[in-house]
Amino acid sequence: MFRQLEVDLLISKKDKIVQTALKLFTEQGFKATTTKEIALKSDVAESLIFYYFKDKTELLNHLIQEFSFIGSMCKEMKGISEMDPIPALIQLGHLYSDFLYQNKNFLSFIWSPEMIQNKDVNAKVIDLIHTMSQEINIHLARAVSASIEKKTIELAASMFFSTLLTHFLVGERASDEFPLENDNYIKNLVILVLKGLDVSN
Repeated sequence: MFRQLEVDLLISKKDKIVQTALKLFTEQGFKATTTKEIALKSDVAESLIFYYFKDKTELLNHLIQEFSFIGSMCKEMKGISEMDPIPALIQLGHLYSDFLYQNKNFLSFIWSPEMIQNKDVNAKVIDLIHTMSQEINIHLARAVSASIEKKTIELAASMFFSTLLTHFLVGERASDEFPLENDNYIKNLVILVLKGLDVSN
């Protein structure tokens, strides 16, 4: 029992380190943030950071994977794969939209000028986007009755995700005066994308 409590405590400290690192990286930038600062704000010894992570770069890589859409939604994604295609697309849209709203700090950080210039981070982000697109490609292909060219499906998937991202960004700006409604928006977006695929065929 005490051993399990000790393990749980270590896990919670690791989570605290990751959350604090994200906050400081977002506020100050990756290069400007030191492991000493992360330790101080996390209320842990600096040595504990190096117990979990080889260096600050490894912490950064873990953070990107931890907060990625696919990484954080892996259980939900498995459930979606068993659904009919149209409900699966709608549910995927909700998961992505919820992820955007719940991880604003991560999005601000990952698209900051410093991170955009980081080739390693860019490669990981591109890989994650590609993984997301593959998931939506599968359900789009299942939802249309006729055979559609792969590049057309890929374009539709890109439009699906970019439209949801734009909806989120506009909602962030206008939410106080004009609250945006997600349910009907996502359903209508799925219908519109599928109609577009039917027309293209």
